[in-house]
Amino acid sequence: MKYSVINIITILFITSCAHQKESNNVINEENPIVTKAKIGDTTLTVLNHIKYDKKEEFNAILFDEVMPACYDYKDTITEKNQLNKLALESLRILNPLRVNEDSTWTFIMFADPYFQGANYNIGPPLIQKYGEDSASAIFQRWSNCFAQNQVVFFETQQ
Repeated sequence: MKYSVINIITILFITSCAHQKESNNVINEENPIVTKAKIGDTTLTVLNHIKYDKKEEFNAILFDEVMPACYDYKDTITEKNQLNKLALESLRILNPLRVNEDSTWTFIMFADPYFQGANYNIGPPLIQKYGEDSASAIFQRWSNCFAQNQVVFFETQQ
């Protein structure tokens, strides 16, 4: 497991170094690209250890229910909507290529950079899109896929 995570982090580092260009964390409307974290910025990495037999179910919930709800989510505060948009555009999701030694799958979510004050919680978008009862059912199915709690890292770039 540690070997796989180290390889992924190394690949992310190499590819981000190879593709860095200067920007101010502002979306260009013609070509929406968000700058990667600069020195002093924070990143968020979330490791999702998924049960062996739940990989396809988790993938379907994530991409067919959770992410559409997140993209459709509208906050009551206009400025927060722009912040949420930046957060979503900075998010990368890495799907596992092979099973871990402990027979789990690791989906990695990487917010680069992390935007303080943005919504990174799936609850409000699910409730807004599907209603309280359906959101609760989706969240229960989501939670049943996990082999263990999410592992969350906040790191300041140096």
